[in-house]
Amino acid sequence: MDAENDGDPRPIGQLRALTHADLILRAWDDTRPPVTAVLTVTAPLASLRPPTPTPAADGGAVPAQEPGEVNGRPITAAHVRELLAELDSLCPGGLQAPAGGSLTVAVTDADGALLATATRRELERIASRGCPDHPDRSVTPCACPVLDRPPPVDRYRPSPAQQRFATVRDRTCRQPGCGLPAAWADLDHVVAHADGGPTDCDNLCCLCRRHHRLKTHASGWNFHLDADGALWVTTPSGVTRVSRPPGTAFLEPHELGVPLPDAEIVDLMPF
Repeated sequence: MDAENDGDPRPIGQLRALTHADLILRAWDDTRPPVTAVLTVTAPLASLRPPTPTPAADGGAVPAQEPGEVNGRPITAAHVRELLAELDSLCPGGLQAPAGGSLTVAVTDADGALLATATRRELERIASRGCPDHPDRSVTPCACPVLDRPPPVDRYRPSPAQQRFATVRDRTCRQPGCGLPAAWADLDHVVAHADGGPTDCDNLCCLCRRHHRLKTHASGWNFHLDADGALWVTTPSGVTRVSRPPGTAFLEPHELGVPLPDAEIVDLMPF
């Protein structure tokens, strides 16, 4: 490489990565539109800023308390306002979508299971309106849910909100062993819509075109999606593998529900 031959002290792997980025981004070429990409960053808000100790009675400092977790409870207007305050504390002017891009906020429980997704504008609208049933509870917030997973729709094509939720939850094709990004995958009805399967997040998962066709047209394959997002795939020979949404805690077999009939479960690796 020219950079290495010119005495650049950086490791060869870093030089290769930078060269690869230059070839993709074409920083020198101003005759064509700039290259854009979809970047998904998943991180707990608490990990993006240092903890703030609180003063103790003896003059010392008490370690910062862990933030409250939305776990098994509805996401209330107070939660949304707290979330916006946290986002605004990350950078000057608050965390906003980049020019020409988009920003999606994912809310998970303590185990990493996705509870809801929303844009910054949707969060601001919820925070300003609050709970429609208790508009005067601003001082003592109510416990009514204001943000949840997208509701079912009475048609074959999933709603944009369902598409966003499933893509954020799955991130890749959910066929065990396949890592194709969800942005390039189909959103498939696990129980076919023609067979009565609802267009609901509990019945939708991302499958790349190859595995979508295998599920639809190959005989002997069985797919089952649990409410927590775990996908059971049983081959015609009776071998079952399970894939879980990335980021979720490891689940034991009994936590995933009753095994499929006559299925031999050979592993539960987080593909």
